[in-house]
Amino acid sequence: MKSNLADLGIFGGTPEFDRDLHVGRPNIGDRQALLKRINDLLDRRWLTNDGPLLQEFEQRICQLIGVKHCVGVCNATIGLEILAKAIGLSGEVILPSFTFIATAHALRWHGVTPVFCDIDPATHNLDPGRVEELITGRTTAIIGVHVWGRPCNVDALADLAR
Repeated sequence: MKSNLADLGIFGGTPEFDRDLHVGRPNIGDRQALLKRINDLLDRRWLTNDGPLLQEFEQRICQLIGVKHCVGVCNATIGLEILAKAIGLSGEVILPSFTFIATAHALRWHGVTPVFCDIDPATHNLDPGRVEELITGRTTAIIGVHVWGRPCNVDALADLAR
């Protein structure tokens, strides 16, 4: 395990991988299947506003997670804004210090105070022990962000939220 910055490949240490890894590179799967879906979309001339692909997506998500309703939105920022408004968030909400800035912006835009919490350096996710230290009488929620495809400790955060 690397123990200081000088050990990291970017700072002169031995790289862990033989080539750069692009964190946000999309996996498009079968290129021909993707192109067919894109061509079908263009042929329909229906790109937005509850079109057939959005309806299919929502139905598949409902089936996948076992719920009756799902609302697809254009990005996570809008999703967080809808969530804040729908459940009436107020006061303070604990969130990881290592997250996209929109997580905090969506809260501020609804008058909620973001409280940044340290992360676990091994997972880059919220450290439940540090979350517990930040809970006050004004805390109304905890937002756990799943980083790099690694889920945060949802069970521990849910226990703290109760």
